[in-house]
Amino acid sequence: MATSGVEEAAARLLGAFYDLSGHNPAVNVSIGTPGEPEPESAAKVAGMEAGSTETDVALRYLMNQGYVKEGGAPSEYGITVMGIDRVREMRGLG
Repeated sequence: MATSGVEEAAARLLGAFYDLSGHNPAVNVSIGTPGEPEPESAAKVAGMEAGSTETDVALRYLMNQGYVKEGGAPSEYGITVMGIDRVREMRGLG
């Protein structure tokens, strides 16, 4: 099945949230700040640039699907249980 560029970028970003959160929905992860190096940001881990249109659209897609939610601070987001289940499905983990 072919996926759109948005779905592919969203899948990479969701995987980054999964990995950086330690698979824990209670842990918020930074999406990254444009122009500032953040090696542990979800955008960087996903191979994307913080603040780019690609990252913004992928993040919006993940939020609309219910896979991530806004965190407690600006530019922080948390993976949801649905998001964790989706990553496990994509990676064949269960």
